[in-house]
Amino acid sequence: MKLSQLSRGKQCRIKELNFPPDMKRKLLELGLFPGQVIEVVQDAPFGGPVKIKVRDYCLALRRSEADNIEVEECNDQ
Repeated sequence: MKLSQLSRGKQCRIKELNFPPDMKRKLLELGLFPGQVIEVVQDAPFGGPVKIKVRDYCLALRRSEADNIEVEECNDQ
């Protein structure tokens, strides 16, 4: 499942980041790495950004970036 497919309030675990090395390194530095649990805080309509909560901060990603993050839904909310 892609991060962009999740709705607001859903928690998920990152499975894979499908990005070029430079972008992948930047996301890893921001705390987005396989196994990390994140929560969708806001899902903007009409292809807008996806706002997620990582640890104790929020991060907005372009919809195209969220399409490249493979996740699995968490049941332990």
